[in-house]
Amino acid sequence: MKKQIVAALAAGLVAGAVAPASADAVADFYKNRTITLYGAAGGGGSYGVYNRVLAEHLGRHIPGNPTITAQFMPGAGGAKCANFVYNAAPKDGSVIGMLLKYVAVEQAIGRKSVKYDVRKFNWLISAEPVNSVVALWHDSPAKTLDELRRIQVTMGSTGKSSETYVTPTLMNAFMGTKFKVVLGYKGTGAIHIAMEQGEIHGRAASYSSISGTRPHWLSENKVIILGHSGLYPDKDIPGVAPLATLAPPESKAVFEFVGSGSALGRIIVAPPGVPADRVAALRKGLEATLADPKFLADAKKRKMGVQPRSAAEVEALVMKTVNAPADVIARTKTIMQ
Repeated sequence: MKKQIVAALAAGLVAGAVAPASADAVADFYKNRTITLYGAAGGGGSYGVYNRVLAEHLGRHIPGNPTITAQFMPGAGGAKCANFVYNAAPKDGSVIGMLLKYVAVEQAIGRKSVKYDVRKFNWLISAEPVNSVVALWHDSPAKTLDELRRIQVTMGSTGKSSETYVTPTLMNAFMGTKFKVVLGYKGTGAIHIAMEQGEIHGRAASYSSISGTRPHWLSENKVIILGHSGLYPDKDIPGVAPLATLAPPESKAVFEFVGSGSALGRIIVAPPGVPADRVAALRKGLEATLADPKFLADAKKRKMGVQPRSAAEVEALVMKTVNAPADVIARTKTIMQ
């Protein structure tokens, strides 16, 4: 018995020594170092705002208090940034990325631009769900769903992997709308400028990119909001229905599959291969930041949503998406490819 007690005490001392040593190793690594937070969207929209505010606060919640810099890598509807973080970024914890919500859907349907495997990312957290809305400029030639089935309107898009392309294309296929989608815009901010200048009639992108960067569009009735991409009613946009409830019954499963990305929302990842202790420190630091009163005050001032999901919850949603029924993936793929 005495030997067992001594052994247990020794094990406890070793365990107590290991945890601080690991924490010290993480702090030593991050001290006087910079973490780059890459964003998969342009700097002018809601993702840009979120990245910059997060970068202002995250460093003090990571051992060693590294400097956090926000950079932006839009392109290919978010695939450019995801591919970079997965393949080219240093795998030492000095790079993390805020990816677009369709990162798992794009892999599931076999998008050619996808050069990553979502099952191998180190998922860190989701800052909030992102419900995108179909928003038309107030002088659009069509202003209702019925009119959109008869009249063509032009929508701006950043690329085929993005919400800006996916939603109008699915609506054309399964709801009979006549959207003309123009590709090539460098971020949601550029699309918004094009709407204001009369170059295009609308866009499908996050609601917060309007409420956070162009709130006067709402107060001055500059836009008409027809539906949102989420699976459930959104308290921030009462009276606006989920597209899955507007779709014909035989197509509802497709809209729910695609809409699962809205639940993933603003997802933050580290590359594969980052040491486990640094991944744990990044997760803990992000959780603490998203609960930090100073961050929350800034988020409220900038009209940013904060509804975190843990890494485990995010990974479960990702796996559910990539393992969706084959027929649902096939139907979606025929439209989105």
